[in-house]
Amino acid sequence: MMIKAPVLVLGAIVALAIAIPRAPTALAASTAPGCRVSCGGTSSTPPTTSSQPDNPGGGGNGPDIPAPTPEEQTSQMAETCNAALGDLRKIPEKLVDAFANEGGASVVSVCNSGPGRQAHIDASQALPLQNAIARNFASMAALSARGFTAEDVVGVVLVKGVATLYVHKHS
Repeated sequence: MMIKAPVLVLGAIVALAIAIPRAPTALAASTAPGCRVSCGGTSSTPPTTSSQPDNPGGGGNGPDIPAPTPEEQTSQMAETCNAALGDLRKIPEKLVDAFANEGGASVVSVCNSGPGRQAHIDASQALPLQNAIARNFASMAALSARGFTAEDVVGVVLVKGVATLYVHKHS
């Protein structure tokens, strides 16, 4: 149970990291290829200024808060993803060497879209395991199928014969 909670938290944080930078542009990008938010919906753009009527002393007539810059988005994504990966337990290399469940390895992208590609993701949990991952057929089969290498792995979870490999490909 102690391992399931961090994995669930990591999944939720990664989902937020993916959704947060896309939220301000989700409506405008509703017909963009690869859109994950509001796909197929009506296309409209958010207003650039408040639509509230004049109200002396009540505020509401100024411009809305500007969207974060790409640098701010990248920084927010790096902070969120690194915080989630920081909660992963250290895995001994011998567990990776012993992993043999070819169908039991999944690959989860971490901050691999939009500004997240520029984020610096801490690979310290997986760094000592990269050679073992490269030697492991089951892990490499899953990584290769998704276009990743052992050097792209930034986090590893091994539970009851199932491996989750968290990957980030810095552009």
